[in-house]
Amino acid sequence: MNLTANTLHSGSAWVRVNQKLVAKSLQELSYEQVLKATTVDGQNFVFALQNGIEYHCQGWQGIWTDIKVQADSVTRVVDGIKMPVKSAGQFFLDCQKETGMDDIILGNFLEEMHNTLFSDLRIEKKQAEQTSEEMTQWTGLKIQSILNGHPKLLLNKGRITWSEGDLAEFAPENQPVLRLMWLAVRRNSALAAQMPGVTQESILSQSLDANEMKRFDQHLAELQLNKSEHVFVPVHPWQWDRFIQVQFAGELSTGVMKALGVFGDEYQPQISIRTLSNISRPGLWDIKLPVTILNTSSIRGIAAKYIPVGGELSQKMSDICSQDEVLKNVQILSEKAGVSFQHPVFKQVALAPYRYHEYLGAIWRECAESKAAGSGETSVLTGSFFHKDAQGQSLLGAYVAASGLTMAQWLRRYFEVVVVPLYHLQLKYGIGLVSHGQNIVLKLKDHAPVGLILKDFQGDLRLAKGSPLASESANLAAHLLQLPRNYLIHDLFTGHFVTVLRFISEVLKECDGFSEYEFYGILGQTLRDYLSSSGKNLNVDDSVNLLAEKMPRVLVNKVRFKIGYADSHERPVPMVGDELLNPLVMGLNKGAP
Repeated sequence: MNLTANTLHSGSAWVRVNQKLVAKSLQELSYEQVLKATTVDGQNFVFALQNGIEYHCQGWQGIWTDIKVQADSVTRVVDGIKMPVKSAGQFFLDCQKETGMDDIILGNFLEEMHNTLFSDLRIEKKQAEQTSEEMTQWTGLKIQSILNGHPKLLLNKGRITWSEGDLAEFAPENQPVLRLMWLAVRRNSALAAQMPGVTQESILSQSLDANEMKRFDQHLAELQLNKSEHVFVPVHPWQWDRFIQVQFAGELSTGVMKALGVFGDEYQPQISIRTLSNISRPGLWDIKLPVTILNTSSIRGIAAKYIPVGGELSQKMSDICSQDEVLKNVQILSEKAGVSFQHPVFKQVALAPYRYHEYLGAIWRECAESKAAGSGETSVLTGSFFHKDAQGQSLLGAYVAASGLTMAQWLRRYFEVVVVPLYHLQLKYGIGLVSHGQNIVLKLKDHAPVGLILKDFQGDLRLAKGSPLASESANLAAHLLQLPRNYLIHDLFTGHFVTVLRFISEVLKECDGFSEYEFYGILGQTLRDYLSSSGKNLNVDDSVNLLAEKMPRVLVNKVRFKIGYADSHERPVPMVGDELLNPLVMGLNKGAP
């Protein structure tokens, strides 16, 4: 699939995606206090830059202090002359002093920007063909193919090192169909773990039906490979072609690992790219694989350090949720098995860039579809609910209309089944999940919220110091990051409130006329009710109080401006800006304006 200039690169479409990126950048950089806007009427805003250039736009200031910019209103003003914005690249050149990027970082940033814009073109074309009402009938996986991605990150589809052909073959918006390459790795050379009762045969059966298993076993016999002496590792086709054949040529030559060929079911990538859903036999386990590209904040590998705890952590989480009344509607996508093979040479360079340690591995995890209890139930990433279609209708509004509930009733249920359990896990059990929109799954019954599905414990689950889990299990204590309670609360506040709810409340105001004050008033009252009942004895001091007067402002784009694209042995971590007035308190105090 090769989209030519005639099918993809129309001038008007290119200008639109550039305008949208500039509008998004003005919003997020105003939130991160990189840029400052002035206004006299609350509708027309001026961003004056240090080099004398100004950006003018129309929009509105939300409850989180950022400016929601109308994309087609943005103009660039030089020496008093106004011109419509046509280039996001020019915008970042203009505000280089504000971002603090040196020329090396800016050059890399512009490359990632062009990659993002190129993918935006393809997604915009798809979005123009679908309405929010139609999307309410889709599966959660199909919805992911039309989403824009993380809204807080300016460049959310950088996919550095992927070509146009790679995007066509492997990017989720194209709904590609993939089959996996398989390797046999000597068992004594690999790190493997699985939940009790999970065997190598049961792992293989999730990807290979009876006919493929027979063919697989015949091939092993031809190669004279003893099944019990090996672990079998699926490999993403791009990863095999780009890295494994070359970087592991020694291991492939000496028999430490053996290339077996392509076997098994067909898969489709989720929006996270490296997690694949089985489309030949829906309902079987997802597979998470390394895809060594820089996308959003980090390079997408599989870290060996979490392989030994995936199964135990899944079981502990399931046990906690099944025994706690507040968590009765929470389900866990258990990590059934995991494997990692670290390159024996790179492994000896402890502080080498982390990507070299994460080239080869796999995690088998239950899929969200397997949690459906019957007809009318579906599971949707919470990052889907700030989508709006080309006609300006919000996807969440379409779900609300289909449910028969009022907007306030639907939101109250969402907060009860999503936010309250996440908060309860932190307060009672010292468990924090990085709860952004691709980690947190909402379970719907007849389009209304009925439950929460949690997934992805590979570094996105941390413990508060003193957590019962750490004291109960030396294995978990040794492998999981433990933080003070006041650090852990950011996983909920920043991960879900700032990264998901901020954009949902914005879209509901723009598309459905629903007040942000009412939105956060409902959330605040839901939490207040919880704290006066189930949470009343859980020691909610100021450091973990979601109803405190002020909240921290966590920054992610500013991190990229500072650290650039140089290699590091660790993944980047966010920065903190000035405190915010808490929108939940503002909603409780003001109500609907």
